[in-house]
Amino acid sequence: MIGGRLRRALQPHPDYLSLSIGKAGIRALALGLFESFKEKGIHVATVTVAGFVNPGSEDAKTVGEQFWTLHNQLQGSWQVEAVYTPKD
Repeated sequence: MIGGRLRRALQPHPDYLSLSIGKAGIRALALGLFESFKEKGIHVATVTVAGFVNPGSEDAKTVGEQFWTLHNQLQGSWQVEAVYTPKD
């Protein structure tokens, strides 16, 4: 799952309410499903990106690495969320 703009998910701004609803929903879905799916051997997780990321940038590469890290976690050490704040 992709959940970007942590500030929009947790601290919505009037100019971005439609975006905030979607981001908060993705995060809530991951948090809500994590425990019950974990018991079935399914890893539900999200990467929350707390800022803007330009395609092809070092930040974009790091976001991809966050997903890869979640994917490669051993079952006993699964995390539901990784939060990345871009350097800019």
